[in-house]
Amino acid sequence: MATIDARFGQIKDRTVGYKPMHYCVGDKSKKYLQACLKAHETIMDVLTPQARESITPREAKSAVLAYVAMDDAGKKELIKKIALSGYGLKNETKSITLEELANTWYEQRVAQGATETNKRIALQLKQVFLDFFDHTGMKEVSDLKPDTAHKFLAWRSKMNYGNNSGQTTSASVLRLNLQILRQMAKIASRNGWITNQSIWDDVKVKSIAGVNAKVVEPLTVDLQKSLLEELRGMKAGLHDSVLLLLLTGMRVGELENLSPESLRSNAITLHGEAVGNAKPLSGKSASAARTLPVCPSVAKIFERGHIFTAGKIRKTIQSSWFRKKFNGIHAHRLRHSFAVNKLLSKTADLQMVSYQLGHSDISLTANLYGKFVPEHFKAGFEEAIKERKELVEWLENGYFGE
Repeated sequence: MATIDARFGQIKDRTVGYKPMHYCVGDKSKKYLQACLKAHETIMDVLTPQARESITPREAKSAVLAYVAMDDAGKKELIKKIALSGYGLKNETKSITLEELANTWYEQRVAQGATETNKRIALQLKQVFLDFFDHTGMKEVSDLKPDTAHKFLAWRSKMNYGNNSGQTTSASVLRLNLQILRQMAKIASRNGWITNQSIWDDVKVKSIAGVNAKVVEPLTVDLQKSLLEELRGMKAGLHDSVLLLLLTGMRVGELENLSPESLRSNAITLHGEAVGNAKPLSGKSASAARTLPVCPSVAKIFERGHIFTAGKIRKTIQSSWFRKKFNGIHAHRLRHSFAVNKLLSKTADLQMVSYQLGHSDISLTANLYGKFVPEHFKAGFEEAIKERKELVEWLENGYFGE
């Protein structure tokens, strides 16, 4: 992944699998710098892995500056020369099986210290693609076509692997799988097995409420209070975990991976540090790596320590006894309740809520929760806003002080 620092006119390339590279193209206009960045990516895409490893920053800079200075015909001719030279991709691609491609993706996915859980999930994801390739009769990387992604999404939407029997696969799962398919295209391109790593970049997954996206209603103020009151008399680990989900909006998988060391300098650190657009191994996207503020109630939960011995909260919430006792309450509904609590109480704006939820795009947050922003409400909702504000104050500051 290449980026450009406009302050210094410096291109930085830290593409996974290759040695880092950086060089300056000069203090120029923003439009010129973006053209240089695009030129760098275009040139890198046609280099063989061996050539990309051996090219020097000076050589890359020279090629980029030459490319930017040319007209369209000159640019095509330069790329053609690179492609036909010993440094560029050949017209023919290496014959390799799709099983080998899937294995290469898996090896790269777990190469940087993945946990056993990460490895297990990656193995399951790899099997999904092996099943698809087997279903369609595709065997070689050369079988990958522009319509492959569409065929995969149509097949995957009907395959739930035992979950939600009879229902369409959720849009979020489809997006995750599509992202992996794109990662495989990039791996194949870097190794010279295909020529176009952006073959499926224009493919989108549309969320349709009630079809491939859940309609999740936030918990009312009274329901949140009664839920916590009942849990107080039960297992402390379950009670503190549910309270923490309401206080932070973190995903239940993130909660299960917390440790006492996650609390640093009065903030909860999730998934380590994010570097640019690099996705942490334990997170869904680069934005999953974030720090969450700590209020008195969150500090008390960490001090009590029950969340670290509570086991798999996801399984507990999904268990038959929990669903029978707390019908309709699940982990993601607690996450939605957090967002609505913060927005309606005016204790956080849409951008901050988006960050705390770890959304990759604020538009996703706006689509889900924009209707709960106070200024969007008509007259007569002042009482609802006041009620949420009092709830947040109680949850964050007064809950353990009673």
